[in-house]
Amino acid sequence: MYSSSISEGLRNIDKNDINLLRQSWSVINRNLEKTGVNIFKMIFNQCPEAKYLFPFTDTSKKDSDFIRFHSLRFMQAIESIINSIENLNEIDPLLTNLGHVHGKLKERLDFKPEYWSVFRECTLYHFRRGLEKNNVIGKTRKLFGMLDSTHSNVDYLITLWGMLLDHMIEAMTTSFRADVRTRELNKNRWVQYEDEQNSNYFEEKKATMKMQRTKQ
Repeated sequence: MYSSSISEGLRNIDKNDINLLRQSWSVINRNLEKTGVNIFKMIFNQCPEAKYLFPFTDTSKKDSDFIRFHSLRFMQAIESIINSIENLNEIDPLLTNLGHVHGKLKERLDFKPEYWSVFRECTLYHFRRGLEKNNVIGKTRKLFGMLDSTHSNVDYLITLWGMLLDHMIEAMTTSFRADVRTRELNKNRWVQYEDEQNSNYFEEKKATMKMQRTKQ
């Protein structure tokens, strides 16, 4: 189903699948904040160490303002992809910036890109729950002409969402790794500069002491 590149798969998505994603998003969007918070709660249950990315937040509280804000940002990023799905280049700057932001978290709080895989799994779980509750497949059955069972239809729809999230994660990971490399290079340059400065200082100190001994 997919091309060799995950993002090329999303770039080549056909019109019917775009309509499916947009219609299903209109259902998810009705409870955007609640869904986002539930996703992050599930992430913390499956990956407890991810809680350390929020050192000043009580992650046990579902109504934490910071968790609500952070989860809503990710949901809005997904919405931006849906809005730009026919011209994905429009969304590149946002995904690049998200990768850079998490590059900073790597340095400060040891963020691991593997967390995005957990995010993907938890997102698809809650998207499935929301779509099944709202019978979104029944309402869009004409677009699923070749599929009979509701179960298969939901699976197909979740596969489309998985492809969208893979595109999002791939773009963020590329930016994240570039940001980490840049920071490491800058850090190494700074260390080298400090070493050179220290070396020059001690060389000057030794030369001064030598001159003083010569004068004596």
